[in-house]
Amino acid sequence: MQGHTEMDDHERRGHPRCAASFATRIWAGDKLLLSARTLDISLSGALLHGTARVDPGQTVRVEVSRGGLRNPLVLRAEVVRIESPSPRLRRHGVAVRWLDQDPADHAALASLLRARA
Repeated sequence: MQGHTEMDDHERRGHPRCAASFATRIWAGDKLLLSARTLDISLSGALLHGTARVDPGQTVRVEVSRGGLRNPLVLRAEVVRIESPSPRLRRHGVAVRWLDQDPADHAALASLLRARA
């Protein structure tokens, strides 16, 4: 994208991204669509490595592993874009934006991000 800068990303997202690799799963209802890992994550969304049969605008459920024997963090999300591989960036990606976070989910996500900082 010409003219696209990291500042544009920060202004659009509202929260800084953290490069982190968490095991995740994307669900639509009872159907598992994708098992993946995060490439980056923030309090407002994430970029997941992989491809799934999802469309921008679709609402999904994302499970983010918190490691060990802890239950995964389960968040509702909207698919905001699908990234295709390019010569510079050889990965597929599914970008999601978190929806309707309750205070407990927000705190759990913030704790995961602090642990990676």
